[in-house]
Amino acid sequence: MAELAQQIAGHLPQQAAAAPAPPAAATPAPPAVHGPRVTVARDSGMVGTAAGGGSAGPTPQQAHLAELVERYTRRTRRSKEAAARHRGVLADSRAVVGFRSSTKEMLYPIAAQRAGGAHLEDIDGNRYVDITMGFGVLLFGHEPEFVTEAVREHLARGVRLGPRDPATGEAAELLAEITGLDRVAFACTGTEANAGALRLARAATGRDTVVVFHSSYHGHADSVLGRSAGSGDERVTVPVSPGIPAGAVSDLLVLDYGDPEALAAIEAAADRIAAVVLEPVQSRNPGLQPVEFVSALRELTRRHGIVLMFDEMLTGFRPALRGAQELYGVTPDLATYGKVLGGGFPVGAIAGRADIMDGVDGGAWSYGDASHPSADTTFFGGTYLQHPVSMAAASAVLRHLRAEGPGLQMRLNARTDDFATTLNTFFEEEEFPLRVRHFGSQFRFEHRADMELLYHHLMVRGVHVWEWRNFFLSTAHTDGDIEQIMDAVRGSLRELRGAGFFARAAAGRPTAPHP
Repeated sequence: MAELAQQIAGHLPQQAAAAPAPPAAATPAPPAVHGPRVTVARDSGMVGTAAGGGSAGPTPQQAHLAELVERYTRRTRRSKEAAARHRGVLADSRAVVGFRSSTKEMLYPIAAQRAGGAHLEDIDGNRYVDITMGFGVLLFGHEPEFVTEAVREHLARGVRLGPRDPATGEAAELLAEITGLDRVAFACTGTEANAGALRLARAATGRDTVVVFHSSYHGHADSVLGRSAGSGDERVTVPVSPGIPAGAVSDLLVLDYGDPEALAAIEAAADRIAAVVLEPVQSRNPGLQPVEFVSALRELTRRHGIVLMFDEMLTGFRPALRGAQELYGVTPDLATYGKVLGGGFPVGAIAGRADIMDGVDGGAWSYGDASHPSADTTFFGGTYLQHPVSMAAASAVLRHLRAEGPGLQMRLNARTDDFATTLNTFFEEEEFPLRVRHFGSQFRFEHRADMELLYHHLMVRGVHVWEWRNFFLSTAHTDGDIEQIMDAVRGSLRELRGAGFFARAAAGRPTAPHP
């Protein structure tokens, strides 16, 4: 843990020292980002949509794509049939992420019928090592015994929806103890927790403007789905998609994370800013870890009475027991949690300074005296807040984290470091234009060429990936699981190279022996 903290404080010299990936022959334009959905040109891709390569027949790349489509769809036939059958009735944005005409025959969610530990089994009976891990939820793997047992025990006595479950108070105490923050409120999802936290910040400061950063994601509430247009005095915030009214983002200021100019913009507008909200490490950019910038934000927000809010949906409990704030050495005024906290069950949480959190219920008071809820309150409520099953799961997760201590994260971070180093050495030696970037046990393949087919190859080789391409190791992954993932990556890239993709910069250079 200390080593990871030192890497962050020193701008990650271990990653920075690695040789850069070789330039690709042609780098495609980056996809346009519209909120939580990425759109790409339908005719884009690693292989063109032309029917063939002329009189000589299909090119090697076209032939490779045709063979890959056949392998993929034959292996996952029932998942494809289920997707086709339900497409007319089931509206699902995830099912069209990255749509390209050339690969549309492989664009469908894999339907699973079984999960346990680090593995999934789909409805065709294929077994996968999972690196999607519930989109970052499953730090302990699928169905960890301590969570399953806590939920089973709760259900054996009935779902007590309505009364408060004893696990709720225990979970609040544990979360406050682990994070070092004063008070806690629970929600059903991360989106709800972030929306509630922003309302609390506005209520506490009497201000309306909220600052967020490009490439961050804070849920699907209208008020955080804005993007910046223009620059300087002409900078405005506009909705990221149709259906979001301009008024919903009129009090949103979107800046560049880690950019000193963002600090100047906050300073200039400080008297109207209620909160600055950040993912300490952005889920889509794990290599960006601007510790000095975040420290400067802490000083700036404190000086101007602005609420500093960490969205720790993905970084909470994963890189360190106290999340990214422990490694950055910065304590926010509010922090939001979800994902790992529920152990696979839906939950969100807000933790923070008592004077801000008192906006939920008026503040603490006692029996037998004249005390009363004295703070002004804002609206915060919902039928399924503090859902008893989720509270049982969250309490079990927090007890496990406390019992394991920081060694859990230290061991998992070290294994992820080794995983990234091994693959990055392979990429460099064999001149593949990508690298693994990671923060704790969260990682992402950053590539300087279109590599959409890599992910289909990984699926064929039994590694479960998802369309947003953020990946995670868990405490359930064994050394054998990790070796299988690395073998799948190496084998997939070599197969693609054999079909004419990713040619070496210098012909004739020796190739490392295949394992």
